[in-house]
Amino acid sequence: MKLSIIIPIYNGVSFFEKLIKSINAFTFTDFECVFIDNNSTDNSVIELEKALQNVTFDFLILSEKKQGAGHARNTGIKKAKGEFLAFLDCDDIILPEKFAYDFSVLEKHDVDFVFCRSERFYDDGRNLKHPITGIKEGVNNPPNLGLLWLRNFFLLQGTGSLVARKKVIDQLGCFHTSYTGEDAFLFIRLGLLFKGYFYNKVNFHYLRHSQSTISQSNNDKNGALKRYFELKQNLFTDEIVIKNDKAMQILKEQLQTDLLKLQQSGVDLKQLIKKEKLKDLKLSWLLFNPISLIINRRVSHLKYNPFYQIHKKLISKLTN
Repeated sequence: MKLSIIIPIYNGVSFFEKLIKSINAFTFTDFECVFIDNNSTDNSVIELEKALQNVTFDFLILSEKKQGAGHARNTGIKKAKGEFLAFLDCDDIILPEKFAYDFSVLEKHDVDFVFCRSERFYDDGRNLKHPITGIKEGVNNPPNLGLLWLRNFFLLQGTGSLVARKKVIDQLGCFHTSYTGEDAFLFIRLGLLFKGYFYNKVNFHYLRHSQSTISQSNNDKNGALKRYFELKQNLFTDEIVIKNDKAMQILKEQLQTDLLKLQQSGVDLKQLIKKEKLKDLKLSWLLFNPISLIINRRVSHLKYNPFYQIHKKLISKLTN
């Protein structure tokens, strides 16, 4: 078996018809689909079995009791038979020619993973191609992609854009099991350690709808900020990331900025810095002195805090 496509399922009945139709259209045929039901509260498993009755591809249906896409994908990875892995959520679409093109790349180039450009589609009819500024078309050597994605999460192309060697995903320890950010956690560490190939063709469509995990998180006050803050903490304590001095430098600056933003919004700073994951983070006195923190609470944006502006200039001089 060449490829295993890992597909978590959570209350996905309304997406099954389109999902199976898109899989049946793949021009590449040496694959299996591993579906993992993640505690659906509807009749997802029954309806999925019905939808799969007449398909010609191999498939498995598994279950995972621990909630979250990371847990579900990791369960699928353990049972996957393919030499390579791909990942798809039931509400997203991989275009028919993607895997055929991916494997033509893998046959020509000595790389550990290949990924395409992604396009995001919204409920209200908008669509947005993911930015690719700084991503080199062709072969990307480590740690360049990892550092690029760490600096700018919006350059991540989405889990469905990726095909990677299973042994590489196993070496990385598979997905993080946090509720969100598990895909970015994998991508960044993958880019730090392994050689990848990027091609600028949109072969993956990512659907952002009101019921998605990220959309629901964004509805909470500072939801996006808190989500990225958790991801950065997970990266900050990861052994792979710790070994890269540049990555740790980037994370230290990002975490301090996030702490200031959270403090500005009224979050208790003392409770945040007591967290075990932040025990090795040394805070800048310039940023976190009492006067800076008082000003920070009163201004509408960090850029109006003079201590923050001085800190940015000093860091810029040190890193240039």
